[in-house]
Amino acid sequence: MRREDDFDFTSDEYEDLYNRAGATPFQHGRWLTTLYETLAPRRGARKLVVTVRDDRGRLVLALPMVRRREGPLRLLELADLGVNDYAAPLLDPQHAALLAGDGLARRVRSALGGFDLLRIERVVDSPDPFLAVLAGARAKRHAYSTHLIELAGTVEEWRAGLPPPFARHLERKYKRLRPKGERRLRVVTDPAEVGPAMDRLRRFRAARFAERRGTDLVQEEDFYAFYCAAARHSVRGGPGRLVVLEVGGEAVAVAFDLVDGTGELFLLVGYDVERLRNYSLGLLIVDELVRDAIGQGRRYFDLTVGDEPYKADFGARPRPLFEIRVARTPLGVAGMLARDGYLLTRRTAKRAVLAYEERRRSPGPGEG
Repeated sequence: MRREDDFDFTSDEYEDLYNRAGATPFQHGRWLTTLYETLAPRRGARKLVVTVRDDRGRLVLALPMVRRREGPLRLLELADLGVNDYAAPLLDPQHAALLAGDGLARRVRSALGGFDLLRIERVVDSPDPFLAVLAGARAKRHAYSTHLIELAGTVEEWRAGLPPPFARHLERKYKRLRPKGERRLRVVTDPAEVGPAMDRLRRFRAARFAERRGTDLVQEEDFYAFYCAAARHSVRGGPGRLVVLEVGGEAVAVAFDLVDGTGELFLLVGYDVERLRNYSLGLLIVDELVRDAIGQGRRYFDLTVGDEPYKADFGARPRPLFEIRVARTPLGVAGMLARDGYLLTRRTAKRAVLAYEERRRSPGPGEG
């Protein structure tokens, strides 16, 4: 086991481990490299990497992490910084026996150095591998889930499985959009087009989030610079793709998704709510992306984190998410409890706002 804070995530040995480990695109070497080079310096985070190799020197485990401060709190996190929907262990399945016993966990803890609180967010399905690697770790299930669409072999088969009222709703919106011109989903392949496409995505999202009084990371310069860099790298070879939905030759929606060998992850989307407010463009771009994923032979389309009702309409099934925490000092315990309280307050406020808006939309007595 070694601390390798200068580890190269674009190296062949890491690509080999990534492919064997079955991790998510958020652990792709190019994504992590962009995070460390572009976002981490802007957020005051320092790279920290723990690696394990077998007797032949082959990389079998990697923990890509960052160290940063929140006030007096010394915080360790898996490399995330708010842009990753999933955390997954990078462990060669042929070396799963490493997780047996607590010897590895003790050595990892020693290699990590001093900290108050270690936090790994949004671990999908099971926290067990991380619990085995991190001594003293505890798992807490998130109040929300992630949602996965398992794709059929053809668009017709997939569409047949949707709720009929929802399928009819999509067709009505397509019919209404038809007079505006030919509809085309286009993948951006020219690096010179990335900047204008990302700028359009950002402007589309600004209008939508302003109406919802929501917070959008894309509007913050640090995160926007990261996403633009990730999109530029993706045009040159992954792990994402930048897609434009055009109607009548004009862009009406822009999406930046992550892809791997078998599926696609819905990451960022912006659409023109100012000109095309009543066309359900948010649903239509998802439908277009799913259709395209089926055409590409992908086996799943991941609508990722959040419990929005539209995800069930598209036939997505929920999957649990967990947060891993290791509180090493009293300050770390206090930080963990303070965060739990903040998240509970935010969820309660959000439910209250949604309930109020639903009451405003509902007809009063005699108005139905």
